[in-house]
Amino acid sequence: MPKIFISYRRTDAIDAVRALYFQLRLRFGFNQVFMDVSAISAGEVWSNRLEQAISDATVVLIVIGPNWLKAADKFGRRRIDIKSDWVRREVQYALDTQKIVIPLLIGGEVQLPPLEALPAPLKGIAQHQQHILSNERWEDDVQSLANRFVTNYGFGLVDQTVVYPLPEMANEIPLGEKQLLNALSTLPNWEPVESYIPRDYPKSRHELRRGFRFSKFRYAIAFLHELVGPLDLLDHHPRIENQWRTVFIYFTTWDVGNKLTALDIRAAHLVDE
Repeated sequence: MPKIFISYRRTDAIDAVRALYFQLRLRFGFNQVFMDVSAISAGEVWSNRLEQAISDATVVLIVIGPNWLKAADKFGRRRIDIKSDWVRREVQYALDTQKIVIPLLIGGEVQLPPLEALPAPLKGIAQHQQHILSNERWEDDVQSLANRFVTNYGFGLVDQTVVYPLPEMANEIPLGEKQLLNALSTLPNWEPVESYIPRDYPKSRHELRRGFRFSKFRYAIAFLHELVGPLDLLDHHPRIENQWRTVFIYFTTWDVGNKLTALDIRAAHLVDE
């Protein structure tokens, strides 16, 4: 099956790179996307594991952000000019083995580095069609990239797309700070949180959260089962995290842009009851 290798710098738009990694895994499957997330010690020899991962890859994404070219070592030397630099080795190996290479511009970058700024072995990047991921159009740009994988390189999508209902709660409006504080005084075990879901990047959600811990796993599942009827009648449904005996319940009103409304307060009271 086709695979993707993500080459990136840890000092270069790392949050966006991680979000991209998770989103591609959601679309194509856990084993189809490789990104080295382990720490690299200074002076460590380029890993045979990375060389093998690139060899196995169908497509190599070269993530280029604001610091990709100008990242420097403690002596002020550009890392890209050092032959042992891991990113340089990855890019050069991908070009030398004639992999399908996609320069992926991220973090506000819209143009490839000029040829004169690149070391000679990496100038071949300019011969490959770039793709831009912008914060303003993140979802559309990631989907466009995924479509490119499917159309041109034989990737198959995993059917894990979340289908949301059409907005219909026109009477709900986000709670103001004072309204929220008053509501929380009646919900002592709940807290407002700002959540970042990889698929939503770079958007965040305002959610109301409470955690529960049970003595047995089956009690946790029984609790979730008991919530189905009341919340279905309310027609407001939570985001749920369940890890063994621990359950986290999150409420947000998707219809008004993932903000907190009186509907979330009513749902939280239902859960408490």
